[in-house]
Amino acid sequence: MTDTNEDEATRQELLKTMISEEIGRAMQASIPHLAQEVESHVLEVVESMMASKMDELKGMINVMQEKKGTRKCTYKEFMACNPLPFKGEIDPIACQRWIASTEAVFIRSHCEKEDQVMFATGLLQLRAKDWWDVYSKELGEEKVQVLTWQEFKEPFLKYHCPQSAIDKIQEDFLHLRQKDETIDEITNVFLDKLKFCKDIAGTERMKINRYYGMLKAEYREFIIPAKCETLNELIDLARDREIEIRRQAERGEKRVSENVSSSIPSKKPKFQDQSKKDKAKGSIPKCKTCGKLHTGECLKGKKGCYNCGQEGHPYYRCPNPSRTCYNCFQPGHIKAECPKLQQKTDKEARKEEAPRAKGRMFQITTEEAKDHPNVVSGVKEESSSQVKQQGDQDRGKSHV
Repeated sequence: MTDTNEDEATRQELLKTMISEEIGRAMQASIPHLAQEVESHVLEVVESMMASKMDELKGMINVMQEKKGTRKCTYKEFMACNPLPFKGEIDPIACQRWIASTEAVFIRSHCEKEDQVMFATGLLQLRAKDWWDVYSKELGEEKVQVLTWQEFKEPFLKYHCPQSAIDKIQEDFLHLRQKDETIDEITNVFLDKLKFCKDIAGTERMKINRYYGMLKAEYREFIIPAKCETLNELIDLARDREIEIRRQAERGEKRVSENVSSSIPSKKPKFQDQSKKDKAKGSIPKCKTCGKLHTGECLKGKKGCYNCGQEGHPYYRCPNPSRTCYNCFQPGHIKAECPKLQQKTDKEARKEEAPRAKGRMFQITTEEAKDHPNVVSGVKEESSSQVKQQGDQDRGKSHV
């Protein structure tokens, strides 16, 4: 029995030894695999932690950016963008220009919607300020505080852009013609009025035709509007033509049409002057046969003298020449002896004669001359006899 127990104990010890060795060998074989599993698990945990931290950081950055972007705009920052003031002109063009400028400042300054009306009304001056004071009192303080920009624009445009002013702009747009303006100047006027003429020139083709009809003839002659698809193309062609006209003016060139037009009016004064000359020669009509002015029977085509009608001598050798005045067309005298011309000459001479100044003489006695302080005596004192003789000759009078 004792030997049996010892053998059993020995077998158990051997079994335990074998089991521990097997376990040791199994653990040694599984250590690399376990290490890989642990490493992979650790990496997963680290990656998840890093991803969560990155998400947290991104969220913090977004919050900071949102806070920075949503920072409330101050009135000082709004005015730093140089918005245009408005003085209350009843002019749709100026009113629309102010609206567009103010809305652009809203975007640049990141102005809050609830502050837009308050900031914009600070730009109103003179009559516009008076209108806002009255209108804001009608609305009340509470309504003004929550008034939006769109709600402000409606009554503002209704007051400062009445329909009568818009009708006037449309009428001026229809009669708009280029005079002495440059292409850029007339284009600015055209585009300003075009904003209120969508019914008249709503399509691009209507704009092109209207702009082309507004230009001067020297531009229309070299531009074909049908080849332009947009208004900007037509404006560019007009600018190119303007540059060419300036170059021609610098070179001293003139267009053929200008030369022709300048020569046509020159004939009109000549015709008028000729009619005046015909009227000045008298009421004698021109002869239909010879085309000259004369009275009596026309002797053109007949043989003989034009003066007496007899043959044998020409009119310049006529023994009995008829003397006829070319001024009054009366026989018996020539133009140099015309009494009408002499009367005119005498009248003109009398008008040209200037009135002659008449001299005046004053006489005073010797005693008055001696007593008067303004009289200077020019008689030299000689002998008393000479003085007496001179006084007798003057009979006691002195000429001054």
